Amino acid sequence: MSRRLSRRIPCPYRRIPSSCRGANSLRTAASLRTAARRAATLAASIALLGGGSVGLSTPVVAAPAAPAAPAAAPTSVVLAGTFDTELGCSADWQPDCAQAKMTLRADGRWKASLNLPAGSYTYKAAVDNSWTENYGSGGVPGGANISLTVPSGGEKVGFVYDPDTHVVTDDSAMPVVTAAGDYQSGLGCAANWSATCTTTTMTDPEGTGVYTYTTTAIPAGAWNTKVILGHSWDTNYGAAGAAGGANIPFTVPADGARTTFSFNSATHLMTVVSNRGATAPLDTLGALYTSAATTFRIWSPESSNVSVTVGGASHAMTATTLSGYTNVYQAVVPGDLKDQPYQFSVGGVAVPDPYAQMVKPGTTQGVVVDTAAVTPSAGGWGSRPALVNREDAVVYELSAHDFTVDPSSGVDAAKRGKFLGLVQTGTTYGGVRTGIDHLKQLGVTAVQLMPSFDFGSTVPNWGYDPVDYNAPEEQYSQFTAPEDRIREYKDMVDQFHRNGIRVIMDVVYNHTYTKSVFGNITGKYYTGTDLSGTGNSIDDGDPMVSRMIQDSLEHWVRDYGVDGFRFDLAGVHYYKDAYNWANYLETTYPDRDLMFYGEPWNGGAGDPNEAQKVRYGTLPALAPVHFGAFNGVYRDAIRGGTNDNVMGFMGGSGNPSAIAFGLTGSPTDADSTATLSDLWTPAFADRPDQTMNYVSIHDNLNLYDKITYSGATGGATGTAGRIDRLAVGTVLTSQGVPVIAEGDEFLRSKVVNGDYDTAKNSYNAPDSVNAIHWGDKITNASAFTYYRDAIALRRATAALRLTTWSAIHNQLTTQVDGSTVIARISSDPGAPTTPDTIVVANPTTTAYTATLPSGTWTKALNSSGATSATDTSCDPQSVTVFTRT
Repeated sequence: MSRRLSRRIPCPYRRIPSSCRGANSLRTAASLRTAARRAATLAASIALLGGGSVGLSTPVVAAPAAPAAPAAAPTSVVLAGTFDTELGCSADWQPDCAQAKMTLRADGRWKASLNLPAGSYTYKAAVDNSWTENYGSGGVPGGANISLTVPSGGEKVGFVYDPDTHVVTDDSAMPVVTAAGDYQSGLGCAANWSATCTTTTMTDPEGTGVYTYTTTAIPAGAWNTKVILGHSWDTNYGAAGAAGGANIPFTVPADGARTTFSFNSATHLMTVVSNRGATAPLDTLGALYTSAATTFRIWSPESSNVSVTVGGASHAMTATTLSGYTNVYQAVVPGDLKDQPYQFSVGGVAVPDPYAQMVKPGTTQGVVVDTAAVTPSAGGWGSRPALVNREDAVVYELSAHDFTVDPSSGVDAAKRGKFLGLVQTGTTYGGVRTGIDHLKQLGVTAVQLMPSFDFGSTVPNWGYDPVDYNAPEEQYSQFTAPEDRIREYKDMVDQFHRNGIRVIMDVVYNHTYTKSVFGNITGKYYTGTDLSGTGNSIDDGDPMVSRMIQDSLEHWVRDYGVDGFRFDLAGVHYYKDAYNWANYLETTYPDRDLMFYGEPWNGGAGDPNEAQKVRYGTLPALAPVHFGAFNGVYRDAIRGGTNDNVMGFMGGSGNPSAIAFGLTGSPTDADSTATLSDLWTPAFADRPDQTMNYVSIHDNLNLYDKITYSGATGGATGTAGRIDRLAVGTVLTSQGVPVIAEGDEFLRSKVVNGDYDTAKNSYNAPDSVNAIHWGDKITNASAFTYYRDAIALRRATAALRLTTWSAIHNQLTTQVDGSTVIARISSDPGAPTTPDTIVVANPTTTAYTATLPSGTWTKALNSSGATSATDTSCDPQSVTVFTRT
């Protein structure tokens, strides 16, 4: 059967000229947005082509006093502003007015409810009854005044101040949010479905636009809910965020379970998560094993002729009711069926189990297993590597096969190209570290593992043709016994964790190997139009298909311990579904700090539901759940087209203003989670962790091949090597999350005998093309040294890892001087205009002299890697970083 044939298009942005290079791929600022919207960002940076300076911070409205160093802990917090006299204070902007004081809550935050008349006001939070310490918009010390408008008739406005972040928020623009349902009377409300019960009021203390309510008092059982605004049924939202929509069902699995209601005020989506705990079985579809009986379930919306064959006997399946699911058929088969193959049949046709946790290779049969019961070989899970902020991540994409299959990997022969080969320690080649020891030496924090669940191709170095979403791929396994294969995958994740590296799965929920994978169950699994470019695309617009994806994600998080997901062609998916998946998992597993991101495009097809899909313009709505996207616009600005022979900024051409903007993390114009009218805007990140920055990935020409295809020569120590270091140095000094493709750190090439065409799309090429050859680490040692040093500098420099929209806009400025780009960054919100880190990206062939602010500065990175110098010269074709000492 054929693999997907070159399903990637060189340029995923359908409305951008086909050249997809430099300024063409970014489009001009005028065509992207109006001058007014971009006044503080890109439109201003276009003016920088003449060498001026631009700051992303907004002007601070005059406040009565300037800020000083923050105090350790407040003894009082006052809402000082233009409404103080309305409250009975002797004057406005009174930092010690008793009527405007906030009250300290048990959770450590300060709150106040003020009755305000209609009007427009501005205010700040004054600490300890004076202006010595005060906070404005975004929690910035002495920052911009915060604006609020009270509608006609006046209202009680709730305020919350967080002493940790110094952010103060109010609910003047948002009516009271209530979770209403058939459970409320049990929580002390006067009646069920009460719009006015304050017990189930949802709050947004962090000011993210996501309102939550958590309780452990709802008894076990099936319940229904909706969200109500303003204590009135006039405005309510139900399933899928629909106004006046259907009730939202949810199940509380046991008395005392922690149930959290979550409402996104931008998308109107409400989700409910009731934590079932880590050891209870997931009550989903598929084969649910116990030693006494196995429960078989499958979704069949079009046929009631459903059966399962197991142990040589066929069992008719009957319709059953399962909360959160529809049209489910079930059979409970007694006896201990562990490791037994089973076969579903729908309408007399043998079909696979979309939920199978293990499969019999080459068939449509599942295997009964108890995945949750299999423990890693170490007897338990090691500690998960900490991830304080997602911006701290440095992600490394690799293939389980390609990374270790070559003998030069030093991995034991039986483990080469296998899951456990990835985590074998102590391997070397020619005296240099290989495998996982190499990754530790490089300094990456996470591996992005190319598809590792069961796929259809017999060329095991790509995997983007899934067959079974919940079973590990057998070609990457040393074993045949089901439990051994499960344990092997868990051991891989566990050993990565024990070595300080997190594991992100590359998942392909947008299509299957062929349409026949699920098509004989029901056509509802697939869209009418092929959106993926592979011959089929999955339709998560159907609630049961969306639930299948969510259940699969939870299976890998809960039972295999993975730390996040990279979604292949995420643009096939509805952004509201992506929100729900991430929100569910982050709420259910809040200790995991999971990462979610993907490609915000589809396979190049026109989509009638485009505005509802994952696109750059819908990414702001996904900010509350930290769902990000590959920044293909920035990629093209740096490298040029994906498969052509013309370089962008890294080759000394392209649009330096686009680089200046990319260095800032591609922020939105406003700190808002509302979707944008321009679905392809490069200004899409409401949080820095939403932009995944890269110049090379498994698709298309990898970085070094792109450089040599474009005519650069000289190897690691010549022009080609300098260009390579400039490109990756730009990525590693940009705000957001960097992604590096395997082998780029020692100039991996997939060109064999001058064949660039195969290198452009090597999904079905042999190991001679795709295998990592570890001798390259010796030959190109200078490249590895640079990558290692640049990663170490990034991890040690807080200014390169800002974490909020406000920090990006207040603490970072950029300048374009000819073709050279300069970024000045402060890591200290208390001194936002005093940079402590300066990045100079110089694509020209001559040295550049940097102008540094007053103070003592050290050059920390040059074209060769780590350095410690006091001069201000910046090497040609390089990224130079200066730090204040």
